[in-house]
Amino acid sequence: MSKKLKEIAVLTSGGLDSAILLADLATSNKTRPIYVRSGLRWENEEINSLQNFIDAINNPLISEIVTLSIDGSSLYGKSHWSMQGQVPAYDAPDEHVYIPGRNFILIGLAAIWCSSHNISSIFLGSLKGNPFADATDQFLNDYSKILKYGLHKDISVQAPYKQKNKVELIREFKHLPLDKTMTCMQPVGMIHCNACNKCKERRDAFKQAGIQDKTKYNHEENS
Repeated sequence: MSKKLKEIAVLTSGGLDSAILLADLATSNKTRPIYVRSGLRWENEEINSLQNFIDAINNPLISEIVTLSIDGSSLYGKSHWSMQGQVPAYDAPDEHVYIPGRNFILIGLAAIWCSSHNISSIFLGSLKGNPFADATDQFLNDYSKILKYGLHKDISVQAPYKQKNKVELIREFKHLPLDKTMTCMQPVGMIHCNACNKCKERRDAFKQAGIQDKTKYNHEENS
């Protein structure tokens, strides 16, 4: 008799990093993708991309997406760029796209859901070089301890790609339908805008990886 797989949770955005992580972990684990809505400009396109990616890889070990919600406008204000879509420019530095407390929200909501559904491991796709304090190993370790105290459950928070960058991921997982993912803050329909910081990061990574970028972009001026 085959051993029953224990379900794990993967915080997924529909972007390259978390989509690859989902597919990777689902080769040997029953995985539950969790998407958190907080009213950000790009969420509809993201979750549609995530579903398209899951459909394309067609792995029965990936469960139905769980969608959790919080009103981000009550935290950041309705005029915040992430709500309105007036996103940082193509060549903007990473600190300009920082959303305060983002991982607090994502991990916290996911952990509450997991504690009620007998899931003890949450994975997220943070990469090497992530400049934000809430993506560090120390933060994730300390947050795991806080969750244990607050929820009376052992819930670990893990980022297995912390020693890898986006270029390395693209090379390693080029066999996946990466064009189905969405890495954009102001998509035009289901097409990448090619005018925001995230689009530049994506294009640069494919170029550096030497892998054909099959992503659909709205225009090519920034190629």
